[in-house]
Amino acid sequence: MTNNRLKHHLIDHDSDVIFTTHDDITDLAEVKYYHLFNGHFVALVPADHHLSDREELDLDDLAGEKILLMDNNWCPPEQLKLQETIRKKVDDLDISYVNDVDIVSLMVKAGLGITVMPSFVAIEKADEIKAVKFNYPAPLDYGLVCRKDEADSLVLAFCQVMQEQTEGM
Repeated sequence: MTNNRLKHHLIDHDSDVIFTTHDDITDLAEVKYYHLFNGHFVALVPADHHLSDREELDLDDLAGEKILLMDNNWCPPEQLKLQETIRKKVDDLDISYVNDVDIVSLMVKAGLGITVMPSFVAIEKADEIKAVKFNYPAPLDYGLVCRKDEADSLVLAFCQVMQEQTEGM
């Protein structure tokens, strides 16, 4: 399901809560955002790739690499900006587009390329996939969203408990 479809499900009362980035809901006035934590961008790299042991990667490190980017419908605005920066500023790219986070992770694991994503989405498996910090300054704020007029006490309690549980992350 795309990010945009999730937002429509929330507004249309088909979903009570969605997890998303703050930048993805700035166009929605009728929602309440519950901040959970901040993150940064990482590059997911196969564990046996020559870049996997680096502390941090820059745009230039992607030159000549096979890059797996998320389909535009699946990306929050900050990730779209990063992907566009990669497309415009990195030389000699072989780009493929993917529309599912699990699939892109499997593709990285299979050695089909490198992808970039928010740290709170990336799943690192030390012997298969490494998440290497990506040097790209962007505000990444992850949280829960419900409708401003939400009256269900269970939904509101869930949002508050999640927020309390992630304090300090």
